[in-house]
Amino acid sequence: MKNKLILFDWGNIVESHLTGYTCHDAWQDLFCACGYKGDKIIFENISKYKVTRIKNNDEFKKVYKEISYDFNLNTTYEEFVRLYKEYFDKIDYYKEVADYEKSLKDKCYIGILSNLTIFDKERLDKQVDLSQYDYVFLSFEMGCRKPDLEIYKIVQSKVPFKPENILFIDDRKDNIETARKCGWNTLQTTGLELDKIKETCEHFVKN
Repeated sequence: MKNKLILFDWGNIVESHLTGYTCHDAWQDLFCACGYKGDKIIFENISKYKVTRIKNNDEFKKVYKEISYDFNLNTTYEEFVRLYKEYFDKIDYYKEVADYEKSLKDKCYIGILSNLTIFDKERLDKQVDLSQYDYVFLSFEMGCRKPDLEIYKIVQSKVPFKPENILFIDDRKDNIETARKCGWNTLQTTGLELDKIKETCEHFVKN
């Protein structure tokens, strides 16, 4: 009987942040298309707006006013959303990693725990079919984000697994450290290290 859960981050585990057309490229191209003419790295500057825990369009529209003012953007919110989907749909993803994740379903439960915006879920569903995952925890739906302890506590309360029977795979050290504080097993890696992911997952489900 299956009694363990493996939770995968999305960004830099399945979604590419390092090769091909990346999330970083999409953010940069999006802002340029919206009229940004500065030299800031958008991916590194967007986190302060906490866009991955905004729950609905009305709230996001308010935050977009602040973003458009700060970056001198010249597009409407509606055009921003359209362009967001256009550029983010171009992001490469590691299909082999996604396929491996779903191959684990016979051995354990699988899930996603990731910081994403309200515009990302449709793209994920097209790429990997979210119904194939037993659990999907997305920050914008939960109103909180990693590495805040709150999101891990919510996840723990919604799954019937002891902390020692959960493995969390993420690329960021701070996200991993919080998971460890909850008693979860962890692996810090990226989607470019599929062999490492396989080795850790196989060891976890067998022991």
